[in-house]
Amino acid sequence: MAKSNHLRLSDFRAIVQLVNDCRDLGDVAASWRAHLLASLARLTGAGLALGGEIGGCVRAPRVDFGTTDWGWGNGFDRIGLIRSLAEFRQNPFYSPLMNAYISRLQTANGECLSRAEMIPDREWYQSVYFQSMHGFAGADASLLCFRLVPGTTDEFSEIFFFRATGERDFSARDKSIVREAHALLIPLIGGPLARYTDPSPADLPPRARAVLRCLLDGDADKQIAARLDIGSHTVNQHIKRIFQYFGVTSRTELLARWIRGGWANGFSWAESDTD
Repeated sequence: MAKSNHLRLSDFRAIVQLVNDCRDLGDVAASWRAHLLASLARLTGAGLALGGEIGGCVRAPRVDFGTTDWGWGNGFDRIGLIRSLAEFRQNPFYSPLMNAYISRLQTANGECLSRAEMIPDREWYQSVYFQSMHGFAGADASLLCFRLVPGTTDEFSEIFFFRATGERDFSARDKSIVREAHALLIPLIGGPLARYTDPSPADLPPRARAVLRCLLDGDADKQIAARLDIGSHTVNQHIKRIFQYFGVTSRTELLARWIRGGWANGFSWAESDTD
């Protein structure tokens, strides 16, 4: 292997920093996923990235638990993705790229594989899928990496990276960066890193998110009312809604949920709270 294909000390430092940053965003699946994709795309030179969780890879039917994307401002046509996701819902086996990778999961769990390693050029470029979706979006060189989510038997964290038509394929170093980062993150998914199936604070209305932050900061009802300049009755209504949303019955249970998850206290989901 050429020296340039080996991971460098700077790569390991960047990966460790990435993992720490993801933990700070860990209580919202879409947030830490978006940061993961953007950071790894910069490290590997990818122009477009998709990531999420999928079930039923080994035993059908396949199920999309959630998907986050990055890079549409880099000149790619998002209509291709919209078509792709719509087609997936109708036929989870529509993508020859995904099928080729999943067929290797028994031996390739965690491996980063390029399209060229799985599908010959002639077959790829003549496929209806490439012409109507992948190529339509302006993407060509592709890199996939799936890892089994801890505590499951057939649910995977998935990462896809793409480069624009005409750009070079991903290198061995690119694959190593993605593989190592994914390996460090996977044990944290379902713990410090929320899954898409977990209730997300970001999905609460702005005022409820503000009350949630106060609760996690340890504020009493009167403190919350004063801090947010709202009445005690309104505070109580928001607290009831929060408890119901997270499936808890008390402040203690709510705090325990955050502690068990190992979630950081950055509360990025609360930064845009408004009245």
